[in-house]
Formats: sequence, C-alpha cells, structure tokens
Amino acid sequence: MAWWKIHKRDGSNRTSNGATLLASASIVTRAQVRSVVGRKQEWQSQGWDFYRTVPELKSGVRWAANGCSRTRLYVGRIDPDGSSRPTPVQAEGDDDTSPELAAKLLAPLQEFAGGQSGQSEMLRRLSVHLDVPGESYIVGFDDPETSERRWIVCSPSEVTSAKGGDAIRVQLPESQTARLELPLHECTLLRLWRPDDEYAYLPDSPLQGLQEPLRELQGLSAHVLATVDSRLKGAGLGLISDDVVPASPQESTGANPIHSDPVTAAWVEAAAASLRNRDSAAALVPLMLRVPGSVEDKFKWIEFAAQLDKEVLPLREGATKRVAIGLDMPPEVLTGLADTNHWNAWAISDDAIKLHHEPKLGLICDAFTTQHFRAVWGALGVPDPENWACWYDTSDLKQRPNRAPEAAEAHSRGVLSDAAYLRELGFSSEDMPDDEEQRRRLLLQLATTNAQLAPAALSALGVQIPEAAQEVATDADRAPVEISRSAPAPELPRNGPPQLPGASGVTASAAAAEAEEWRISCLDMAVRRALERAGQWLLNRGGRSMRGQFREVPLHQIHVQLGTEQENLDQMLTGAYQLLHDAVPDEPCLHRAVDHYVRALLLAREEHHRGYLARALAQAGCDGQAA
Repeated sequence: MAWWKIHKRDGSNRTSNGATLLASASIVTRAQVRSVVGRKQEWQSQGWDFYRTVPELKSGVRWAANGCSRTRLYVGRIDPDGSSRPTPVQAEGDDDTSPELAAKLLAPLQEFAGGQSGQSEMLRRLSVHLDVPGESYIVGFDDPETSERRWIVCSPSEVTSAKGGDAIRVQLPESQTARLELPLHECTLLRLWRPDDEYAYLPDSPLQGLQEPLRELQGLSAHVLATVDSRLKGAGLGLISDDVVPASPQESTGANPIHSDPVTAAWVEAAAASLRNRDSAAALVPLMLRVPGSVEDKFKWIEFAAQLDKEVLPLREGATKRVAIGLDMPPEVLTGLADTNHWNAWAISDDAIKLHHEPKLGLICDAFTTQHFRAVWGALGVPDPENWACWYDTSDLKQRPNRAPEAAEAHSRGVLSDAAYLRELGFSSEDMPDDEEQRRRLLLQLATTNAQLAPAALSALGVQIPEAAQEVATDADRAPVEISRSAPAPELPRNGPPQLPGASGVTASAAAAEAEEWRISCLDMAVRRALERAGQWLLNRGGRSMRGQFREVPLHQIHVQLGTEQENLDQMLTGAYQLLHDAVPDEPCLHRAVDHYVRALLLAREEHHRGYLARALAQAGCDGQAA
C-alpha cells in the first residue's frame, strides 16, 4: 500500500486517543473541499498585488523565505520533558535505535518532496504563502507520466474544487496550460495556514494589517514617479520678442502630421522627442517661440515641470518603516543597518532566527509530523510514532562569534564531544576521518614523537627501515618520557646530593652531587626558555585581547592556561633549543630527552618542575653522560 493512502479522511485532525488538535494544518476531506478550497478573501488578492508592485514588501518576504530555504529537515526523538530539541536519528542507528528502526524513520523523509533539494524549495514557497495569503496547500499524487510520487506546494489560487467536491483541479508549475484533475481519494491534500487570532479556521498574515501603509507607499512612489516624468518632458519654453513663429517646420504631410496649431504641434513634438530619447537636444534645450513686443531682458524661460515635494521622501521612508515593523522580520533588515556594526550584527541575525524563522518553521514541521509522518511511521510498523517528529536544523543560518578557541580548549579537556566541536567549527560528522585515516595519523604521531615506537610505527605505515638504522637506536632512544599527575614530583635537595630514581638511596660524592645540581640547573633554564617561546607563540596567535587577559601569567606557564595540539608543537618550538645545542653540541640523547619532556608538558598542560625534569632524564638514560 502506498504511504499516502494511509491517511484517513475522517477525523484526520485527531490524536490516537481521540483528543482534537488545535492545529494549523489538516488533511482536507471531501466535506471540506467546497467550503475551503478556492475560497479567497479580498485582502489576500490585494496582498498578491502589493507583493508584485511594492519592492520593499517583496524584498522582506523573500528575505524570510530564503532563510527558511536554508533550513534542513531531520527526524528526531522528542525530548520527554521538552527541555531540548528532538535528538536527530543517525542512519546507522545508536544505543537506543537499531539500524532497522532508523531506516523506517528516515525513509519517508528521504522520499518527501524529492529529498533535501526539493524540501529546500518547498520551505521557501511555504514561507512566501504564509507571509502573503496566510495559507498554502501541499498536494501529493502519483505523477501520471513517471508513476512516481510527487509533492508540490500550491497557493490558494492554484487549487480549486471540481466534480462537486469529489476532486480537485491543480495548476502545475510547468506551464499555464499544465493542469491536472485529481480525485480526492487518489491524492493527499494538506492545508497549512497561519490561524487568525479571533477565528482560528481563517488564515492570517502580516499583510492583512498592512493594507493602509502599503497603499500609502504605493501612492507616494507613484507621485514621485509622476514628478520625475514631468521633468523629463522637455526643458520648458524660451520666449523672445517678435511675432509668434514656431522654431520647428510646419509641414502637415506624412505618417505623423503636425497639429493644426503649429505652436501646439511643435510643443507636443518636443515633448515626445525628449521622452523617446532623454539624451536628445529636445530634452535639454527649451522650445523657442517668438512673441510680439519686448520681453524682460529680451529673453524669458518658462518651466512647466512640477517641483519635487521635499516632504515626499521622508513620508515614503516613514511608510517603509511602518511596513518593516509590520512584517514578520527584524525592521533593521528592511530599513538598513545604520546603527549596526560587525560586533552586534550577529545578535540581530540570531534574534531573527529565534523570533521570526523558528516559529514559522515550527508551524510547518508540526504540520508535517502530525498530518503525514506519524501516520506513515505507524503504517511502517514504527513503535510509538508519537515519540518521533520531523524537525528543523537552523545551524546554517546562525552567525555567532568565533567560539573555535573556547571549543578547542573544552574539547582538549574532554568536556566537549567530537560532534559539538565539529559543529562549532562549521563542519559535520561526515568530515571526521574514518578508522583507517585515524590509524595512519596515530602511527605518524608515534613515529615523530616517540623514538621507542618509531620503528614499529614506520613499519606499520609501510616504510622500510634498513637494519643498520635499527641498530643505531640506543636504550636512551627507546626510553619514554612520562609525566604522572598522581605521583608527587621529587624535589632535588639544595644542600646535598640528589636522590634520583633508580639510585637505590646510594649517596654520590659531594663533587658528583654538585656537578649534577649544576647540570639540572642548566637544563632547567633550557626548559623554561623553550616553554617561554611556546607561551609567546600561543599569545601571539590569540591576539591583543588574549595578551591582556593573561598579562599576569608568566610566559613559561601560558601553556597551562591555553593548551595546544600535537600539530602545532614543531612551529611553537622552532629555535627554542639553539642555546642548548650550542652549549652541548655532542649530546643528542640529552637534546632528545629535553625536547620530549617539553612536548609532554605542553600536551598535558602541566607545569614544569625540576623533579619532573630529573625523572625524565633518568628514564631517558642520559644521567651518566657529561653535560
């Protein structure tokens, strides 16, 4: 059985327990066709006339429609307490939804109105209809040419009743003559309207209350246009002394004979010439006539053009502002953003979505859910279809301040999910790397940061390592650098020999202890120098506001506050060890140990301690080498 056939023609606006829905959409039954379909009120016809002739109105209505068209429809589970939006259903299923159930839930949406591209145009046209006549019709039928299910959005002017209410006649969008007569029992006819506040069965739209401002705007625009045209019908008359003689020929032969009165004929011809070609001389030079007697100063210019009223333009701006206030949109969008800058423009956009787009989208999605999808889900065997809804996603519309740095910090701390992090960056879950790419990245990270696992990681990546190169690796190369938050960092004593891990409590000689203390102090300066270089890099990337925020934090501790990612380490530490390499050029093990230790601190967002450094050197096996 086709999905659309499951709609019952009696009581389609009732819930499963029989309670009547106070909804703004319903399946049109045979009893309602003649009383609803094709009935238009006078203000609806006038609204379409205003929409076509008033550019400010058309711009505002289309702004709202374009915003709705960028919305994505999805199927989600309704939050029982209503505290959040419906949770989207994943195609592969999740912990609460099996793949089979997800397929049943998503199949009707994928078929509806031709999928995502067709749904975008459907939402755009529905928005226009709700803002102009206040109602719209969604018609679903089997295309007689392709036998495929087709959904179209029709205005009230495009749907009429036929055969005494047993059928409807639909105007198709292909051409003026493309009409289709559909028996009511073979199609789905869904009426969606913005209910009137007094009589909910009547449609309502912002244009119903904007009749006077729109007529005022039309009249003022017509007055301005007439005034401008009057100034283009020639440059007036120039009078000089003599008998009346027109400055143009007086022949009356030809296809367009000159008027019997030569003066009037010359005048009409000059005005017509200026309208045909506004660059002609007739539009710029006055019509010259000779009159008896003397004229003041021997020449006089008479202008017949109407003067543009200085009050007209302010009046027209006032009428435009009234229309902007009356439309379902922020007035700033139509009147201009004179008092708006890049700091608060995003807030206007966010308010527009919440206060103007989302109520309309909620009305549309509620109609889709209650009048179509739940009946389809029930026919497909979805348990408890009332727990699911077709809803909207406006993430493509939102313009919020750049929250990527905060999202990166929260994600690194483990308090933000991968999906939320991608959403803040403007990406989707489809952009995430697959398992193979994640495996390759992990192996590359191990090969570049951990000398102990580098040979195995390179082999897993398919890189052939010569045997001689493998033998070069020493125990120091294979020693990992570990930083434990749970174990307290052992502090080296200032007035005595240090107790290093693995020393088994054996006290070295005073000379050896002094040398080791000096060695740790020198390396401590090298570590702090590297951490300061990394901290300065983090502040520079954050800009002036970031530098002011962390003004009191020492540079070598900035990484604890901001944190960083693995891919930034090489850039952050460029040139950080130059003094260390110059001081001890023949200590590759020591160079690697210090670098690994600094990188571990940066990634773990851990403060530097001398005890940590001593432990790292002991694990690297560099203790017995001279500094």
